[in-house]
Amino acid sequence: MDELAHCLNYLAGQHVLTLCTQHGDEFWAANCFYALDSENISFWLMTEPSTQHGRLMVASPLVVGTVSAQTASVSQLQGVQFQGVITLAEGDVGQRGLEAYQQRFPIAKQKSAPLWQLTIERLKMTDNQLGFGTKLRWQRP
Repeated sequence: MDELAHCLNYLAGQHVLTLCTQHGDEFWAANCFYALDSENISFWLMTEPSTQHGRLMVASPLVVGTVSAQTASVSQLQGVQFQGVITLAEGDVGQRGLEAYQQRFPIAKQKSAPLWQLTIERLKMTDNQLGFGTKLRWQRP
């Protein structure tokens, strides 16, 4: 099994991540809609730098988070934990990301919040559908 492909396939089917940010002794978590960039193994998301998590991301771009669907059955549990670096998306890359994000969430065409690229550096997926406690791991070379 290609572990990365399995994880990306799961992430492509979801749309909300929990983002955890930190700078100094200040921590904050936020739920964000995302579009997945499977080619570059990153997430696109929109948020204002003035939010509490936005301020922390500007000050310290190393972030962690999770993506998981809600299920009542332990045997169906699937979820991803990730670590990455988040930056404001600019230039051609930012334009490509914005188009992908707006295609996934057409309402975003009416919002002016900046687009961010969260480059995934490491991820771990728990997938009980493959057997209880199955872990799949990937790290950027």
